[in-house]
Amino acid sequence: MLRKCFLSILCIQLYFNAEAQSIKGPLGQWREHYNNKSVQHLTKGDLLYGATANQIFSIDAKNNITLLGKSNGLHEIEIASIAWDKEQLQLIIAYANSNIDIVKGDAIFSINDIYLSNLYPNKKINNIHVIGPWALVSTNFGIVVIDLIKHEIKDTWFANNARQALVTIQTVNTADSLYALTEEGLFSTALKNNWITTNQWKKLNTSTAIKKIAAYNNLIYMIGNKNLYQLPQPLPIYKQSIGNINNAFVNKEGIYIISTDGTNGNLLSLNTSNTLSGIIDTSLLAVPVAIEVDQNNIWIADSVNGLLLKNTEARFIPLGGPAEKITGTGFINGNYLLAPFGSQAAGFSTYSESGWKNYTKLGTITLPPLFSATIDPMDDSWWFASAKGLLHFNNNSNTIETLTPNTFSGSYIQTQFTKDGIFWALQDEQGLVIKQDAKWSSIPLPLTYSKNGLRKMVVNNQGQAWIPGPANQGLYLYQHNKYFNTATWKQLTTAKSNGNLPSNNVLSVAVDNTGSVWVGTNNGIGIFNCGDITKEVCDAYLPTIKNTNGFVGLLLQRESVNCIAVDGANRKWVGTQNGVWLLSADGSAIIEHFTKNNSPLPNDTIQQILIDPTYGEVFFNTANQMVSYRGFATEGASTQNEIKIFPNPVPPNYNGPIAFRGLVENALVKITDLAGRLMFETRALGGQAIWNGKSLEGNKVATGIYLVFVRDDLGNEKAVGKVVITKGQ
Repeated sequence: MLRKCFLSILCIQLYFNAEAQSIKGPLGQWREHYNNKSVQHLTKGDLLYGATANQIFSIDAKNNITLLGKSNGLHEIEIASIAWDKEQLQLIIAYANSNIDIVKGDAIFSINDIYLSNLYPNKKINNIHVIGPWALVSTNFGIVVIDLIKHEIKDTWFANNARQALVTIQTVNTADSLYALTEEGLFSTALKNNWITTNQWKKLNTSTAIKKIAAYNNLIYMIGNKNLYQLPQPLPIYKQSIGNINNAFVNKEGIYIISTDGTNGNLLSLNTSNTLSGIIDTSLLAVPVAIEVDQNNIWIADSVNGLLLKNTEARFIPLGGPAEKITGTGFINGNYLLAPFGSQAAGFSTYSESGWKNYTKLGTITLPPLFSATIDPMDDSWWFASAKGLLHFNNNSNTIETLTPNTFSGSYIQTQFTKDGIFWALQDEQGLVIKQDAKWSSIPLPLTYSKNGLRKMVVNNQGQAWIPGPANQGLYLYQHNKYFNTATWKQLTTAKSNGNLPSNNVLSVAVDNTGSVWVGTNNGIGIFNCGDITKEVCDAYLPTIKNTNGFVGLLLQRESVNCIAVDGANRKWVGTQNGVWLLSADGSAIIEHFTKNNSPLPNDTIQQILIDPTYGEVFFNTANQMVSYRGFATEGASTQNEIKIFPNPVPPNYNGPIAFRGLVENALVKITDLAGRLMFETRALGGQAIWNGKSLEGNKVATGIYLVFVRDDLGNEKAVGKVVITKGQ
């Protein structure tokens, strides 16, 4: 089955000596923020193409790198193999789920017949080999032949001559023969006009286990774990003494061999005189898996360290993104996104206007695994929590300090600044740690509370710390005495008059723009608006919503709410095991539901959501890396100054939304022509309003200059701007 789409021409370009730049796309645009350290596949076409786990990259003659993923046209992630069709000038991409994309210019053709077929239980794609107008796709049941002109499946071949499923690892060809490496050995058949005669495969006698094959100049090479053979010679032309051969590339200069010795990778050259020589320092490579040679450039894909280029020197080419998988709790403000790597790797990444940067050291300090981050709103300094204590980095003065506020055992898990300047930290096995008026103090949990496994915390503007209890213990609520007379702890559960939670398995907590506390559980959401908990009952309100079947039920009932984030319009972005839900401010309506099937989300398990308050970009950290979505709401400005309009002027043929940023919250926005006729009227979502470029009657407005009037409801905050439309009707 063929599906065709066209690329959105918003590809992220970077240069060899620079980090990826932060390109703010239009509203509604998605972007990937993948860790691209693991490069799995390479192929040479009109450009050099490569594949990381979830993205395609290309490198042109000027060393520009372009990234291609689900956000700009591809249909899947988890790339299994790639190949270049030099006759039709197109790239073939196979995915782990057995779908196939063919990229030809700006068009992408999707072939999902293998994915949809129920003929074979195991449809894994192992390799793609292009021969003339055909792509031979080696699968775990046979060889699928794709017509590269019609973009459709033409036939299926079986090297066992019996049309019975046979795991086929790879195919290569000489001028007159086709070779298929299978789990039953190496087979060959005559090849005429790029086609074969059915049931004419012959099994070749090979005395060694083979895992890959290569062809050059009518010669076939067999690659085993330790030995490299050239048919029909029975003796190896190369033996690996330590470790294993991973792959080999053959050209007119000889054979390039990549291998691993268990610690380092290696690149060797075996020339036509059978002279062996080393090409690069073995300390650079870890697990090399693929190689392409382009004139004086040797490109090596390393599944651990990334893409290595060897010419006059050897260097890794940065492909952008965080250096590790992000498992810690990140933080975002208008300048930086801080992304700690968590318990599995030391260090953190930052994302800003200059792109992604990665840190394993700060100054002379080698960083430990960091669990969470926050930014001091007073001086923009960075704070991190770890098993060893707290780390404080002032990036203005470039000073670093490590702190251990107490001598108790337990990792520091999460930190937060409240608007009154108090610094809060959650310490596992203990409770809370605060810094107030330059003094540290510890606030232990009551002795009856379970303490091991504290993971999250949020503090509201009333000095109440909301902590999900470990092991289905509901919510732990601490009330500071700065705002109420009595400091106290309270445990909230599903019991009425004692929490009224939808479940005692609390997974997430967030405070919205009105001070309401939204609590996510494994059975939906509860909303708290509590005063002094020593005097008042603190029970959750359980919001309801009309389901698709017409019945009213609890909001996201039976969904595990892993995380909640609040945007500038007080709408709630909710991350679950079933994708992302965008809810209205009060939770009474579902505005969006994004999943991996209807969006570029790489995975439906959402672990954290972060929202850029300035641009409204929403970052989703999933179980399979991070992506972002340019949202429609930003934080409102305190005073109405300049109206920021994008795009302006509006270019010809632009059909996307026009955004007006920098507005006071919920501002009234009116757009008129120069004669004063009202074209459009709306309210800001937080600090941003959207216009579709149409009149009140729904028609595209004509080319010209339009005035933008903004004011708050009291008429105190006003501004006027203009937008130029150049597309016309």
